[in-house]
Amino acid sequence: MIRGEILDLHTEFISHSFLKQFTQPSDTQKVWDWAAQIYNMIREIRLYGDPVLTKSAETVPEITEEIRDILTDMWDTMEANRCVGLSAPQIGVSLRLFVINAGGVVIRGANPEVLTEGAPSEDIEGSPCIPGIQKPVRRPRKITVRYLDESGEIVERELKGVAARAYLHEKDHHEGVLFIDHLKPGVRKLIQKDLDRIAGNRA
Repeated sequence: MIRGEILDLHTEFISHSFLKQFTQPSDTQKVWDWAAQIYNMIREIRLYGDPVLTKSAETVPEITEEIRDILTDMWDTMEANRCVGLSAPQIGVSLRLFVINAGGVVIRGANPEVLTEGAPSEDIEGSPCIPGIQKPVRRPRKITVRYLDESGEIVERELKGVAARAYLHEKDHHEGVLFIDHLKPGVRKLIQKDLDRIAGNRA
């Protein structure tokens, strides 16, 4: 069983139907411990209005085991929210960490930089931090980037299409910038009530 399937089994756990196949109390406890361990890898997404989303994140000086653990949690959280990317501020960690699984490109890294940019194009973007809102954003279609990978190596490569868009989107989060900050004032005004509602619903 893979971690993503745990979400599909959530109702079964709550109703105990999954646990009924175990006859010994120790078996039941093992299953709950296992489920709790996997759920703990999925972090809470911070919603629009949370101060961490507007802060400039700190540079990561080196890749440690603790950093790798955060990247793993970010990956699990990204998959659980059906995203193509996630940055550390979105889970309340103000570090320049990001994960991407977009257009066949998989990255778990830190300190993203953009070295060159190609011609821009417009496409729809959204964010789990701003649920229910998706708008077109203009970004370069092709970029050359540099970042620190999860093994601590500096990587330079070219990204295109959705991978380039995801990279830039996550990099924005490290600067305290959300995709809605790229919208024209008139478009932003049209969604302001929805944004206020999301901010008001923060726990």
